[in-house]
Amino acid sequence: KQQDKGPERITTSQPEIQVSLQLTPTSYAMLGAPSSSKSTFPIPSSLQELESQPYNLLPYPHDFEDDDEASRAESFDRLVRLLENGNRSLISCGMGLFEVDEGEEEGEYDVWNDGDRVQALYTLVRKSDSLAPATRSRLVKALCNAIEGLCSALANPGRSKNTSSESPETHGTSSGNYVASQSFRDAFACHTYMLFTLMFFTESQEKFGKSLGNGTSKPKATKSAKNRSNTSGNPTDAEEMATSRALCAQTMLLASTSMSKYQSRLWLRSVPDESLLHLPCRIAYQMLESSTGVIAKKAACGKEALGMIANVVDSSGNGLLNTVVAALVDLLHTYDHMAPLVAELCCMVQEKPTNVLATELLREIGRLDTDGYSATDAGGKASGIRNVAPFISELAAVRPKLVLTNFSLLVPHLSAEPYVLRSAIINSIGHILVRDDVKLAEEKKEEQEEGESDYGSKDDRRIINIAKTRSSLFDILCDHTKDVTSFTRAAALKVLNDLTEKQSLPLDRVMPVTKIAIDRLNDKAVSVRRYSMQLITSLLDNNPFMGLLNPEPYREKVRELETNLKSNIPQAIIEVRDIALEQAKNGDSANDADLEEIQSAALAAAIADAEAKKEANEDLSDAENEFLAKVRALKFSSSALSFIELFENANASFQTMLLSSNSSDVTEALRFFVRAKHFGLPCAVSGMKHALALMWSNETNIQEEVLRAFVDVFVAEPGTDGKELLPENQIAQNFIDLVGQATVSELASIEEAIGRLVKKEIIPPDVFSILWHCASQAEGDLRASAMMVISMAASADPRIVDSAYRLQNLFDAGLGDYTEDHRDWKTARSAACALQRVARAKVDQSSARYLILDLITERLVAVARGDWCMDGNEHDTNSWFCAAEQAINAIFAISPSPEKVSMEILLGHQAAIFGTPDHPETVTDSLRLSRFFFILGHIALKLLIYTEVLSSSVRRANAAKTVSKQESASSVINGKGGNAETEKEDEDEEDAIEAELGIAAQAEAETERKVAEISENEIVGRGIISLFTPMLLRVVANEGGNFSSPILMLSATIALCKCMCISKSFCEQHLPLLFSVLAKAPNDDQDLRANIVIALGDLAFRFPNEVEPYTPKIYSCLRDKSTRVRRHTLMVLTHLILNDMVKVKGQVCEIALCLQDQESRIRDMARLLFHELSKRTNSPIYNLLPDIVSQLSQLGLPQESFREIMLFLLGFIKKDRQNEMLMEKLIQRFPKCSSITQKADLAYCIAQLKINDKCIKCLNDTFKLYKDALFDEDVLKNFMSVLTKAKKNAKLESKDALQELEEKLTEHAAAGRENMKASKKAQRAKARAVKREARRKKEWDGESDEEASAEETDEENRPENVIRETPVNTNEDQTDLAGGMLCPSFLPQYHRFCMSWGVDI
Repeated sequence: KQQDKGPERITTSQPEIQVSLQLTPTSYAMLGAPSSSKSTFPIPSSLQELESQPYNLLPYPHDFEDDDEASRAESFDRLVRLLENGNRSLISCGMGLFEVDEGEEEGEYDVWNDGDRVQALYTLVRKSDSLAPATRSRLVKALCNAIEGLCSALANPGRSKNTSSESPETHGTSSGNYVASQSFRDAFACHTYMLFTLMFFTESQEKFGKSLGNGTSKPKATKSAKNRSNTSGNPTDAEEMATSRALCAQTMLLASTSMSKYQSRLWLRSVPDESLLHLPCRIAYQMLESSTGVIAKKAACGKEALGMIANVVDSSGNGLLNTVVAALVDLLHTYDHMAPLVAELCCMVQEKPTNVLATELLREIGRLDTDGYSATDAGGKASGIRNVAPFISELAAVRPKLVLTNFSLLVPHLSAEPYVLRSAIINSIGHILVRDDVKLAEEKKEEQEEGESDYGSKDDRRIINIAKTRSSLFDILCDHTKDVTSFTRAAALKVLNDLTEKQSLPLDRVMPVTKIAIDRLNDKAVSVRRYSMQLITSLLDNNPFMGLLNPEPYREKVRELETNLKSNIPQAIIEVRDIALEQAKNGDSANDADLEEIQSAALAAAIADAEAKKEANEDLSDAENEFLAKVRALKFSSSALSFIELFENANASFQTMLLSSNSSDVTEALRFFVRAKHFGLPCAVSGMKHALALMWSNETNIQEEVLRAFVDVFVAEPGTDGKELLPENQIAQNFIDLVGQATVSELASIEEAIGRLVKKEIIPPDVFSILWHCASQAEGDLRASAMMVISMAASADPRIVDSAYRLQNLFDAGLGDYTEDHRDWKTARSAACALQRVARAKVDQSSARYLILDLITERLVAVARGDWCMDGNEHDTNSWFCAAEQAINAIFAISPSPEKVSMEILLGHQAAIFGTPDHPETVTDSLRLSRFFFILGHIALKLLIYTEVLSSSVRRANAAKTVSKQESASSVINGKGGNAETEKEDEDEEDAIEAELGIAAQAEAETERKVAEISENEIVGRGIISLFTPMLLRVVANEGGNFSSPILMLSATIALCKCMCISKSFCEQHLPLLFSVLAKAPNDDQDLRANIVIALGDLAFRFPNEVEPYTPKIYSCLRDKSTRVRRHTLMVLTHLILNDMVKVKGQVCEIALCLQDQESRIRDMARLLFHELSKRTNSPIYNLLPDIVSQLSQLGLPQESFREIMLFLLGFIKKDRQNEMLMEKLIQRFPKCSSITQKADLAYCIAQLKINDKCIKCLNDTFKLYKDALFDEDVLKNFMSVLTKAKKNAKLESKDALQELEEKLTEHAAAGRENMKASKKAQRAKARAVKREARRKKEWDGESDEEASAEETDEENRPENVIRETPVNTNEDQTDLAGGMLCPSFLPQYHRFCMSWGVDI
């Protein structure tokens, strides 16, 4: 009922809509005035104005009935019918309804658009939100049909009441000079404005509904509508609303198209009414605000909205264009989805001859004020710039030539603060260069098809200008790869990558861009490194030297071409060259470099001469043409070689990417190495070997990526992503080559990779058949490598070797006559490794497998005894060690009684060394003794492992017995046998008794006790090994220096360490001997020291309590001269500390010193240790820092080294409480410092901490502890940096404390400097007084001479001892310059002395 009280109540019923109609950002003020003063319907600024002059409309017609809802609905229905009847008249009569008869004046009477129709339109549109859905739908259709009829009449004005459509020219209605009447213009304006208002209400409700979280706003429903089944919340209403929105949008687009196309018919002299012309734009802006995506754009009719704006731009003048540009810029600033829409709009605008809309938009963007921009701001100017920037690249993607033409407007932003603008301009450059390159290619193709054509100077200049422009744009791209912002650097690299992939990168830019990409691999931003690797990979894929990039063929080609060219140099140049060579040889300082330089200069002169002739279009002989062809080939080969060398020199950077903590770096590096391997780059092989170490990564995705790269390189066809495999023989050859060149650590990674491929059944079975054939027929390393690959595959699938047939092949190939005759220890080692994958043999004389394994065991015993070794051949023995180790491992894996076989091996060595009782040996070879000690230690260790394996087997058997008993009991119960219940009760009772007595636990404990007894006493205490330990100890001690062989000492020491790992008592007894050997080891024997350190790590892990007293001696190895020893020591300590086997005490200072080690691997390992410690909850680094600071400051380290160490360590202090406590501890150390340098170091540490209010309070409270050190500039500088850091985040209440601290620092620093100057002056005066006293003594004793006087004179004349000409207080005659008392009798002599030196007293 409130709506019925007149127009003043409209704003109360629809406050949101009416306010938004007048105040929305897109509702701009109308420009211009109606084209005719006689217009009865000028476009109002708001809907309420229609109730005033000149419109004089009422809220409701006079005959409107609203007694109840039914009559109100009937009245609305009657108004809609009025509109529909008028539409039918318009459709039938067309423009004839608006023509003026003779004798009538235009505008005097309007037959069709009378007051009743306009009143009905106003009432319906004003109350459109309260109409029933069906009535509203009829209103929309009627209004749209009316506008369509008006547009149709405007398009075909010949349909009038006086003429027919067949002959419009007969009545002067031709399309060339026809102008519609004012009544038509008023009707058109009225209906268009009503449609605009209706759409405005709809869009406002839709926007309001979205702000409340609803997809489509629900129109207000009347009481009668609420009682209907089809309410406004049903999907039908939503569909009807969407249909109405689409119909209104299409109609408004039709109206704007008609106004644009038939402007000369609608307005006199084609001068449009800009207020009417701008109406479609005003609603289009609001529609575009809702087009946030593809679906939303379709729902909001975004395409139609763009068409409305395009029509207005095409038909408007500069005034309205400026209004549209301002509105679009405002939309770009406000909404982040507008950039692609506005770019699409620029494509819809006509080019006449230029795109004025896009040009003006770019000009406005060029005028953006970027001062005060902050990337961290979430809104305001920063948000607007972020939204505007994408428009540049979006426009360049569809209109690159337009952006290039106006590029000068954007250039100032390349040096502006907002990185989003710089990045957008960089992206637009990429679009320009790609499209420009495509255009040039198309033009070149057309020229080739049309044949040769003559181009004038104008075309030549155009080509030159295009080349210069492209070069300038590429320069901008390359420059911004070093932009201050990582986002812009990444954008520039991404653009270069896109250009490379689309083959738009010029040839002369390939080398510079490659250098840039390699240089950016060291960038600190992950995105920059990622795009750099992608660019490098793209450059490799699209390189101009397509084919294999192996450098050796190119080097050969360059040498061959240079030789050939030098021999074909023209005769004139040869004569000059010979003269120069002769003069150089006759000179005194002639060398090969000078001669080579002369040869190169002659060749360069010949090349330049030939190229000059060709450019001058001179006729060249066949020899000269051939010479030029070889010159081109030389340049090509040299460029290819330079390109390859760029990648080879950057191999370290590529491998560093593999070690990155970021997975994207690792992934991109792996993909590069895959492509590099396909192109034959040498760096790919070493890179893939390093990459295989990532098989042990903790991240599953990295493991999968490494495995995928392994397949792409060694198993699959290039470029097939692993879907197509290489031929079987090629796969086998790849594996053999890979294993043959791998180190021990790389072999472990290769084994893991091959094992996973075997489990996934990726490797074809025929590959292993080929490998078996190679292992049987090949010779040398190829045989051993094939056998090693087989053993790696067998680790995942033992069936590859665990069969009688395969074992026979293994015996013949790996341990047969060939191996014995050639002493092929590599093949023997590989065969032993393969045998370790075979299950233990069971004694069965009828089994072929057992018989073969028995034969194999005999051969392994021969290998372990060293029967094939040559005494006196050190290299042979060194190769034997690895084979013997694996042979013993294989024996303990396959033999049913390995302890007996081990005894046989030891007795064999004993007989070889000591002889037999009948023929004893008194002298033996040191290498033979070395082999014996090696076998002795390794067997002892394997016996310990074997004992623990048997113990585990016993425990598993007991557990299996218990499970079996439970299963049998369950089966008896389920079977319900006759005595089932009785048997179950007996077993339960028996189990209960055993559990009560603890028989099972006692049996398990007894088993463990026996195992411990065997380990402690039997193996090295009472067994056969104990017979040889005295001799072992004597050799290790080497008290008389009788054993000088390094191999013997190393082998004996390792054997002793292995024996010590077995027995605790044996270890404790001989630890002093081991550390004695470590201390006395020669400086050049780093192998011995490194192995002892590793053994000490094993001992500390097994017997930590026994090794703990010797921990400082282990730390002392960190200062060893050998890099290898230091690295092994740090690695051992890292494992012990991280596994809590060694407590982190004061010796951690030694590890901190490793942060400054010369070896990069040691530095990295030390960083890793502290990084892992920082993850622990007990904050070990925080607890250790005070001791580290104290110890480092006492070592006299260079200040730079000390501060780099502390800067790294203090970076792990994150918690505020830790910062506060650590600051207090450091300040408490100031009085204990013995030098100002130590105090400066403490001040530096304090400056690196995070500062809060409590820290400032601590500095104020403890000021007296460090105030005496403030005279030093370094100390003061650090404390002032603390103050500066505190001021940045200071609270209001802490400013007084900061001010107080600053004043005290400044005051005491100045006083301290004055005191320091006075102290130095006093010290110099005291030194002079002492010398004068000595001189006077000599004078009194008569011992003064001229030499002493001259010496004193020289001393007094030194700059530091010269007395400054300052006034001296004459009242201080009772004290000397040193502050002591003067005897009165001495004053005359003192006076004469001072006068003699010219001192005014």
